[in-house]
This record gives sequence, C-alpha cells and structure tokens, in this order.
Amino acid sequence: YVERRAAYVVAIEADNVALVGSGRNRFLPGGGSLPAEATEMTIAREVREELGWDVRLLHPVGAATQYFYSQDDDRHYEMLAVFVAGELTNRLANADGEHSLEWLPIAQATESCFHECHAWAIRQSNDMAQQLVGPERLQREGARGKGKG
Repeated sequence: YVERRAAYVVAIEADNVALVGSGRNRFLPGGGSLPAEATEMTIAREVREELGWDVRLLHPVGAATQYFYSQDDDRHYEMLAVFVAGELTNRLANADGEHSLEWLPIAQATESCFHECHAWAIRQSNDMAQQLVGPERLQREGARGKGKG
C-alpha cells in the first residue's frame, strides 16, 4: 500500500452535505496533502481547486485510515484522512472548479460516498452538531417556560 495523507471538509447546511462527484463516486471536498502541508492548507487548496470556493474551518471531526484501490492510478492506497467541520463561504470570482458542487440530504450523502470513511465523517459531524444544538435548545425552551409560569 502507498501511504496517502488527505484532508476533507464536512460542510452541512440545513441537513444537506456538500459533495463533489456523481453516483456512488461522491467525495467530501478536499483531497491529498502535499508533503509537509498542514490539514487546513490542504483543505483550503483543494476546495479552491475542486470547487472555486473559499472555506471556513470550524472544528475537528476526527481521523480515519482507509485502504482502497484506485483504478485511475492502478495502485492500492492506505489513506490517512483528517476531517474538519466547516462552511463554504465565498464563491471565488472567475474561478471555475474542476468539479461541480452538490448538496445532498445527509442520508443520501452517506449512501453515495465512495469512501466509507467519508460517510463516517458525515455521521460524526452530524452527531456532534446534534449534541451541540440539543442542550442549547433545551436551555432556550426552559427559559421560555420560566417566563410563562
């Protein structure tokens, strides 16, 4: 196996996930890291190249190792992938990305990822968001309830 470091952004807006590709060959925005390139730099560079967008990174989601075969390269890889939650913030003027951006519902997105670790990262990021939103919502509802009594 050839070791391949990679970094990806998990962007979820209104229960839809940003993906590139088509069919069952969809990927999170991001890709392979250059030698000594930091995770944040890989994601920013890849999102600009692939989609022509700027990205704002929010917090780590996790890391995973996945083994796969690439027909394009006729090679087996050990991908060491890092995932970061983020937002696509600004479509760059005069920038045509190499791929088109698709927003898919979470369940459909996890089913259409080429790499299982991408589906895992989507589920992890969504679970983290639910955990953060849950207590806040309870506090807001509790505060409203106190005013009514």
